[in-house]
Amino acid sequence: MKTTRILKVALLCLSLSAALPALADHQWQTCAEKQQQIDNQMQYARANNNQRQINRLNAQKADIAQNCNNNDLRQKYQQKIAKLNNKIDETQRKLTKAQAKGDTDKVAELQNKMNENTAKLQQAKQNYARFEQAAKQ
Repeated sequence: MKTTRILKVALLCLSLSAALPALADHQWQTCAEKQQQIDNQMQYARANNNQRQINRLNAQKADIAQNCNNNDLRQKYQQKIAKLNNKIDETQRKLTKAQAKGDTDKVAELQNKMNENTAKLQQAKQNYARFEQAAKQ
């Protein structure tokens, strides 16, 4: 009996640890996805008779139902993309200046920063496209 409970807890921890990186990547899920995620967690909590977690999840679910708005989430995606575009523009200006001066160390540093911000922008655009696709459903 005790072994079964330990096994359930171990499986719960394993499944949650596998899901966390995916959840972190989709910081602003659609409201429906957030509700579904809580429903999934609720199943685990009920299976383990974890009333404290059930209460917490019920409160989160009520908060999402009352306060979650896909239009607000859409704005956050757009703001993140705009912010990254501004960073890239600023870095490009600095890079052009450093190239004109012939400062190779600064050029290399700024090129790395440019590559990093470009990758972040591409990821943000992919997340936004995924969000838009999910929001249509």
